[in-house]
Amino acid sequence: MLVGILGQVFHTLRANKLRSFLTMFGIGWGVLSMIFLTAAGEGFRIAQRDNMLQLGQDIMIIWGGRTSLQSRGFQSGRDIVLEYSDYETIRDRARLIKYVSPEIIRSDLVAESQINYGTFSTRGVLPEYQYMRTITAAQGRLMTEADNEAGRLVCVIGTEVNKQLFDGVRSVGEVVSIKGHPFKIIGILPEKELNSTYQGQDHSAIFIPFETMKRLFAGRGRETINNFIASPVRLSVWKEAELEVRQLLGEKKYFDPDDEDALAIWNTARQVEMMDIMMRSMQWFLGTVGFVTLVLGAVGVINIMLVSVRERTFEIGLRKSVGARRINILGQFFAEALLITLTAGGIGLLLAWSVCEAINLLPLPKMVFAGMIISPAISITTSGCLIVIGLIAGIYPAFVAAEMDPIEALRYEST
Repeated sequence: MLVGILGQVFHTLRANKLRSFLTMFGIGWGVLSMIFLTAAGEGFRIAQRDNMLQLGQDIMIIWGGRTSLQSRGFQSGRDIVLEYSDYETIRDRARLIKYVSPEIIRSDLVAESQINYGTFSTRGVLPEYQYMRTITAAQGRLMTEADNEAGRLVCVIGTEVNKQLFDGVRSVGEVVSIKGHPFKIIGILPEKELNSTYQGQDHSAIFIPFETMKRLFAGRGRETINNFIASPVRLSVWKEAELEVRQLLGEKKYFDPDDEDALAIWNTARQVEMMDIMMRSMQWFLGTVGFVTLVLGAVGVINIMLVSVRERTFEIGLRKSVGARRINILGQFFAEALLITLTAGGIGLLLAWSVCEAINLLPLPKMVFAGMIISPAISITTSGCLIVIGLIAGIYPAFVAAEMDPIEALRYEST
């Protein structure tokens, strides 16, 4: 049965070479378009998501702002300055915040080694900050709670700092002088390019314990904090966590929690969500373009099968006259249409996979584009669309053939 169907498909394609080629090309091109375009969209989406994760794992960066609404008798236009006591309020009272760290940043402190010196971004943070910011140590270790509680003179440096101060050689255990204070280097960060930053690249920064920073370099405004880094207990509650922070600090500092200008909050969860929506919308659009191409190819399959039905009218009449049932005729033409569709689609799928793999071998800008990524969802969706198109393309010609009157069919050949 299968051999007979394959033979008839080959005969049909050979009898209408140009039409057959254009039909199969349309199907294959439609599949290739769906795979190729959606894989490109997935590559852009994953690159943007990974870039955001480089900055931090679902974090909120909180700065003081200026009020734009009146509240509790206070006029608008007040500056909201963050203080250490605000950190304690969030740490002790926020139910939806899992981690929080204050951050003091100094960009005017000279760091000096035995061979060179430079001015870098020096940041005083708590150990939790390193986890939230997805900071790891390529050499040595990160800061601990003991380092912070004791106010130790230790630091973790970025790769650019290491290159400038120590010519890029291993410097763990070496001492760097920061404004005259000897800091022992306990860790060096890995190479890490950030597409989004709020205080410059990590590779050009020096991280020291928060208590050490507050004691040595905070100056007269020791209670003043540049910003907070906070992480919600779950990603799904990031909106509620942000509102809770506004409510707690609004109560403490007398501003309206609905006044978004009073606190500037950069929420990476919001950015990831917006980027995900935008990228998935682009994928749906590109996939739809490919699907339309696939549908046009299916129209070609219908046409070529109708031609085949017309050319084989006498054969259909003869088979019916000797006892072939309606289901036999229906099944044969249906199988032929489905086989043509799946064969062309399979070729398109193989070409799409080959092209995607070839592109992934090229040097790609990973911060912008993660490569041609064919996810299981894309493969399943494309295969499902191909099968549905094949079924639809075979239904009408098969029914036309199955519903023929055998007497009329035999008469068609004789005329």
